[in-house]
Amino acid sequence: MHGKTAYGGLDSFRIAAAFLVVAIHTSPLSSLSPEGDFFLTRILARVAVPFFFLVTGHFLLGEFQNDGAGGVPFSRIKKYLRKVAGLYALSILLYIPVGLYAGHYRHLGPLDILRLLVFDGTFYHLWYFPACMLGVVLVWLLCQRLSLGAVSGIAAVLYVLGLFGDSYYGLTASLPMVSGLYDGLFHIFTYTRNGLFFAPLFLVMGLYCSRDFSTQKSHKRKATASLMKKPQNSHRGNLTFLITGLLLSLALLTAEGFLLKYFGLQRHDSMYFFLVPCMYFLYRLLLSLKLKPKVWLRRVSTGIYILHPAIIVGIRGAARAFGLTRLLVDNSLIHFVTVCLVSLAASVFLAIATDYIRKKPCPTGRAWLELDRKAL
Repeated sequence: MHGKTAYGGLDSFRIAAAFLVVAIHTSPLSSLSPEGDFFLTRILARVAVPFFFLVTGHFLLGEFQNDGAGGVPFSRIKKYLRKVAGLYALSILLYIPVGLYAGHYRHLGPLDILRLLVFDGTFYHLWYFPACMLGVVLVWLLCQRLSLGAVSGIAAVLYVLGLFGDSYYGLTASLPMVSGLYDGLFHIFTYTRNGLFFAPLFLVMGLYCSRDFSTQKSHKRKATASLMKKPQNSHRGNLTFLITGLLLSLALLTAEGFLLKYFGLQRHDSMYFFLVPCMYFLYRLLLSLKLKPKVWLRRVSTGIYILHPAIIVGIRGAARAFGLTRLLVDNSLIHFVTVCLVSLAASVFLAIATDYIRKKPCPTGRAWLELDRKAL
């Protein structure tokens, strides 16, 4: 029952999150409504990457059940890092030709290459992989020495420091001493939305959500038949609370984003104060949905994330070749839908082809859950 009711919402939202990342890179509403596009791509779509960090914190770090050191053995962390590093390496190889053609790698010195590999990513969307690896290692190391409360405090402080190098940089720039400090940091990395400032807080939030969810499931198992109606009413009340919290925090996040835009404070727009409560309510709501797990969506969403910039380049090139630029590129909404559909088709095809090459039938039901535990 745990597997059937716990993760279906997360699996379904993975595809939505992947398409939101595509939206960030294609600006679907830019030719229709600049303000609407800002809301979609610079506010609403900013839930996508934190969602993936929360999932990683939930399933990888969720064994830190005690308020102190212990929990996940480093062998499991190492296995995860190897898996992500492999995806990162393949993605780098995929996008090197595109980067060379676009001139992204001209005049790069050794330190510049190191910055790209460790913080910025070698292509504009690949920063997620080093951020995830750095954030996981940082949180794991902190959890070996400190209580979860202390780790949470450090992650929160890092996030706030990152905020003032991101959406609130306009305030920082007005303070010469602080501005100089951030300018020095920007010689090490281009943005503060990285594995040092951005990832740790959402990884820790995922860890806590894992603990809370495990506790709720344990309490439900102990409920007697005569009290079955009460938990159902409690579940409806919990859903109402989560939906209300999500809508309220999303409204505040929207107001925050437009205010920062109006006053011209943003250096970048990945980090907001109200993104944190918004992600908490969203993730808890997804965990509360009683949907069957769809594990194949996990691989497909990863494929969409990795492949969509190459699809964007391919569609633009094909549109120029066949005289369809006005339809497939200049019309931002059609461009977005086309990129999403082709990325989805390519990802599904890749998943099927990979299974065929491995001659490994797709597991279902409990086998998927067992596979996930081993993979993490």
